[in-house]
Amino acid sequence: MSGGGSSRVEWVEASLGALAAITMGQSPPSDHYNTVGDGVALIQGKADIERNRTKERIWTTLVTKRCNAGDLILTVRAPVGSVAVARQDSCLGRGVCGLKPHGDTDFLYQALRYAENRWNRLEQGSTFTAANASQIRGLCILVPTHVRQQKHIAKALSDVDRLLDSLDALIAKKHAIQAALMQQLLTGRVRLPGFGDAWGKVQIGEIARVISGGTPDTQNASYWNGGIPWCVPTDITNSGKYLQRTARTITELGLSNSGARLLPAGALLLCSRATIGEVSIALTPICTNQGFKSLICHEGALNEFVYYLILTLRPRLIERASGSTFLEISKNDLASVEVRLPAIEEQRDIACVLSDMDMEIEALAERRDKIEAVKHGMMQQLLTGRTRLVEPPDTGGGVAAS
Repeated sequence: MSGGGSSRVEWVEASLGALAAITMGQSPPSDHYNTVGDGVALIQGKADIERNRTKERIWTTLVTKRCNAGDLILTVRAPVGSVAVARQDSCLGRGVCGLKPHGDTDFLYQALRYAENRWNRLEQGSTFTAANASQIRGLCILVPTHVRQQKHIAKALSDVDRLLDSLDALIAKKHAIQAALMQQLLTGRVRLPGFGDAWGKVQIGEIARVISGGTPDTQNASYWNGGIPWCVPTDITNSGKYLQRTARTITELGLSNSGARLLPAGALLLCSRATIGEVSIALTPICTNQGFKSLICHEGALNEFVYYLILTLRPRLIERASGSTFLEISKNDLASVEVRLPAIEEQRDIACVLSDMDMEIEALAERRDKIEAVKHGMMQQLLTGRTRLVEPPDTGGGVAAS
């Protein structure tokens, strides 16, 4: 790379309408939709995009507006500005538009990904939920006038994308291996070396105390913003094996005036309502709202082993749930779930094997996050012209934008 003034390539601000042919989507009548693969894939919006590529979810036998494989797709309804590459020839629904770049496709793809935050700021600052054709065409993007420089920049950013994709695939593979191993180790179908004793059959209520949560009066300021972490299900959803923090805290007064109980560090925070079966281990003393049936393990049951066991029980817990407004598993139903339990030494070794796999996955995820941050910094520099890549030797190829 070189400093801003050293490149011979000029940068200009060009509208998206000048950089690409734009086709606004139009949804076919719904009676032409199907989910069995008849016709062509219908791209309607964000739900049809996965990792910046379109995915087949719904098909249509009546094509209104068409895009080709390799075209760029931009969402035009909430959320506005998400970009993807079409995997196959598809029909464009009203929630998207298709783009055929006049210059380098990979460069425009990266530039539009960088521009996603501009649409996000519009959505967050107003009631803006959709973009019309004029707004899409008028989006201004800074571009090098020469296609070769566009390709040079796009390659640098695409190389990082490929590294991120490879890490995503590796993380997914590690998760799948761990899930398969959990099913083997936590049922006793596969035994670790040195263990052969029979496992006992017990109910969850026999190995752990089941404790419900509660919520203090939300209008009483003296109950809130104290020093006691207060956990809600979204805290667990955004957490991992160990709960690091909660969005809210309550006071001693709030705790005493609610159905919540202070749980010790190591307690299993088990969601029993809506997101049934999601679980984390508390790192500090904590209390929860009523969306939990938390577990405090008795002697003879290891917290970490039971944590992994709960992860495999989620389908069974959901089956036992009931309710009209939302599904919930009751305290008694949870306590009566039957499981198989080995001796404490085997629990410890199984938990150790699975914990090692967790740490490996976390290390890969941390590496991925760092690389993604590096790419974001590269985009800020390369897609604004602040930092220029060394100009390729051959400068033939024409001007991209007018």
